[in-house]
Amino acid sequence: MRPDAKAVAPVSLNLKGSMTAHALLQVPAEADLQSACQALTTLLAEDGPALQHTPCILAFPERDHLPDWLGDWVEQLRAADLVPFAVQCGTEEDQQLTHSLGLADMPVPEPSFRRPRPAHQARMAAQVPPMVVRQQVRSGQQIYAQGGDLVIMASVSAGAEVMADGHIHIHGDLRGRALAGVKGHQEARIYCRRLDGELVAIAGVYMMQEQFPEQRDQVEVSLENDQLAITGSTAR
Repeated sequence: MRPDAKAVAPVSLNLKGSMTAHALLQVPAEADLQSACQALTTLLAEDGPALQHTPCILAFPERDHLPDWLGDWVEQLRAADLVPFAVQCGTEEDQQLTHSLGLADMPVPEPSFRRPRPAHQARMAAQVPPMVVRQQVRSGQQIYAQGGDLVIMASVSAGAEVMADGHIHIHGDLRGRALAGVKGHQEARIYCRRLDGELVAIAGVYMMQEQFPEQRDQVEVSLENDQLAITGSTAR
């Protein structure tokens, strides 16, 4: 080492699992590149600013293989300021195509993922005592109530994430992320005194802050016909 060279302190990298907000962008089986681009233009005309720089998982349901125009589709999305980072695919050939585009491969969800749980599983979940958190959930914290409900007696700060296999009851304000029914329980609910969160989700179906209605007080979030429904009162 030269006398004037500066010593570099050793560092270590921490790789941690985390649930982050992203969009699942599905292209119908009958679509080709031209019709997909036309649909993208319509989508951006309606929600363009809210979608800028949104991370996206690309999905092509009811297809045996990824379309041969996947690379062009990725370029179109990037040109529209979206950020595709992964593709749902099921074959080794599709995985190789995905990797060649610099994207990650993700498994295609099983068709049964969104089905209601059998009655005996629902009874077992009902027997699990709820997890009760009495203090505020602060930014950076992640809390998961496995197998049951989560009850938070205070607020959830921005940057925090709370999850439960069952319902989530927040007696204060929700400013972070709340994900109920994370193992596919479609009857799960999210309740909070005030909704100012970053994201809410039930059984894998999510809604981001830009999509929240004006009714933000005494909120109930439920899953109806594969879409989230938010009911509450308008803040005065």
